[in-house]
Amino acid sequence: MGALGHFLERQGIPTASISLVREHTETIRPPRALWVTFELGRPLGIPDDADFQRRVLRATAELLERTDGPLIADYPEHVAEETDFTGWACPINLAPQATDTLAAEIDRLATWHDQSVARTGRTTVGVSGLDMPAAGALLAAALAGDLPSAQTLKEAVDDLRAYYLEAASAFPDPGTSKKRKAWLWDETLFGRALLDLQPRLAASEDPQHRILGNLTLIPATERYRLAKG
Repeated sequence: MGALGHFLERQGIPTASISLVREHTETIRPPRALWVTFELGRPLGIPDDADFQRRVLRATAELLERTDGPLIADYPEHVAEETDFTGWACPINLAPQATDTLAAEIDRLATWHDQSVARTGRTTVGVSGLDMPAAGALLAAALAGDLPSAQTLKEAVDDLRAYYLEAASAFPDPGTSKKRKAWLWDETLFGRALLDLQPRLAASEDPQHRILGNLTLIPATERYRLAKG
């Protein structure tokens, strides 16, 4: 939203946003932002409290009068931390669905990956030169039998693996690096696609495809863990 704000401002439309994660806002530097200390997912503060929510919206709207941006204003009211999380859920369903596709899974992770990059200021995605939907399409084509060169496929897979793990680091409960890797291989369509592709590459007549399938497509640590499981 911060990047969108800059675009709209260039069109002559003033913007103001609400920030729940100050570090992200400090990195993106939107034209005007109101930083609130509320729970993630509750940008207006107290549920079912219309007066409180109106105060938050009024404070946000008042920032439109400011011309000294980019700026971050601190909202003065705080809300007691929630202790009953009944009914809370992650913004996206990370588990593969019966009608899900690899393309849809990649798309759902885009927001998390953006948050990861905003927080860390870096990404290791980019070696293939492809965007993630294109990298996913290349992997899907390989599964369908249309194999690109081994190097092209390896670079696309490396980018997708980095994309997934970086996105997972921004989840509300990212867990450890070890748990995120287990999630990738055990719970994602991307991991399943690599497991399905590996024996095909290993049996290929192309020596480079065989090297990719036998040695580098699935890390040795994961092959050992999956074999034990």
